Amino acid sequence: MGRAGRAQAIAALLPGLSRIRVAEPEVQRTHRGARLVQNGSVLSEVLSKPGATDSVFDALAAAVRLFSPGDRVGILGFAGGGMIAPLRAMGGGHKLSGVDLDRAGYELFCDLSVDWMGDVRFTQADAVEWLRSERGRFDLLLEDLSVGRDGDVFKPDVSIDTLPRLIQSKLKPGGVAVFNLLPPDDRSWAEMTAKVCAPFEFRLQVLFESYYNRLLVLGNEPLPAVREVSRRLRESLVSIDSEMAVDISVRSLRLAKR
Repeated sequence: MGRAGRAQAIAALLPGLSRIRVAEPEVQRTHRGARLVQNGSVLSEVLSKPGATDSVFDALAAAVRLFSPGDRVGILGFAGGGMIAPLRAMGGGHKLSGVDLDRAGYELFCDLSVDWMGDVRFTQADAVEWLRSERGRFDLLLEDLSVGRDGDVFKPDVSIDTLPRLIQSKLKPGGVAVFNLLPPDDRSWAEMTAKVCAPFEFRLQVLFESYYNRLLVLGNEPLPAVREVSRRLRESLVSIDSEMAVDISVRSLRLAKR
């Protein structure tokens, strides 16, 4: 499987990208539900009942379960709500607000998940405009935007250049941001990571053995120690029998001084 096939993300197109020709996401039915696939990458694993996807979505759910100090969670790039099935299986009863320019993934999610999805609110809109217009602050914001082009999947520039500071401003005291990063095509990992982390004082990262994604966990108040985070993430993953329990590694994140 190539890089595009292994890099999983939730897709949303943003201003300035509308002129780029991209493949439309397609729905692939599975014995457990359905997948949204674009350029060979799984944008969402949509399950018909709560449970593990055995993919990056499980790690996203475990991060929400661990790091959100309250129940108000925003998802920038909802697609098919891939992390909701593992989150509910872990016992996460968070109130979820998602945004995406494409409504098709949300409708697929509702078709398969309406009986158990819990409190989920969806808005069809641009992620930046939606977040700017939201009243109140969030306990946790998950940034999971992507754009498909040239047969691969990348982060849109707005995820690196605009959203980090806006997300930081929309968090409650003690709130946490989680960024799902993909391999960059026009900048280095170090440059991308530094720009995303800049507004935040405390940070760590979650790496994968089987995927190229990197999760950044960022906050303005101290985060738990790396060893504790690793243990608690794995506990959540083991609780739903997710293969990601043995796939992740948690590391501190130190940025090079300029």
